[in-house]
Amino acid sequence: MAKGTMLVIAPCLFSPYTVYRGATDRDLAAAMAVRGLLGQWGDLAVLTYPCPELVLLGFPRPPLSRDHYEELGMREVAEGIVGFLRRVVEEEAPERLIVMGVKGSPTCATHTTTVGSLGVPVRELVGRFRGLGKSERVRLSREISRKFRREARPGILMELLQGHLSGTFVEFDKGDPQGSIALLKALLGG
Repeated sequence: MAKGTMLVIAPCLFSPYTVYRGATDRDLAAAMAVRGLLGQWGDLAVLTYPCPELVLLGFPRPPLSRDHYEELGMREVAEGIVGFLRRVVEEEAPERLIVMGVKGSPTCATHTTTVGSLGVPVRELVGRFRGLGKSERVRLSREISRKFRREARPGILMELLQGHLSGTFVEFDKGDPQGSIALLKALLGG
């Protein structure tokens, strides 16, 4: 049984190699900062989960919005992951639960997700994207991502999780890793 605090954290914040296009310097720096901070709390119970986007579409995959993932059946994948997380949290019964998602994620955002439509057959785009090298994927990802917009609502997984678990839900902003680390440190009491 977990005592004290349990942190549920998005998988790409530990291992950025699950990020849709492949890890960039920004993803690597975020994961390194998180792992460095968490190393200071040896008694912290840390729980991560399978990347829902990786489970559904594999790797690599183009950036897609929450809307696209809804169309592709993400809710079913997310429900399975929620079942796993819920069971572990119930069995371990931590005194305090912190859930850290990723700002802008269509699945793992706790407050701000990405919405919009590309207006192209998504499965076809996924297939084409798989054949690209990393530098081309990163370039194309930037281009595609500009077609989406941020919206104040959780991603699919976090929306479901918020309906089943009580705790503090926060977002890691890869655009402001220092601010996100400071927030997590404050929540952990440091």
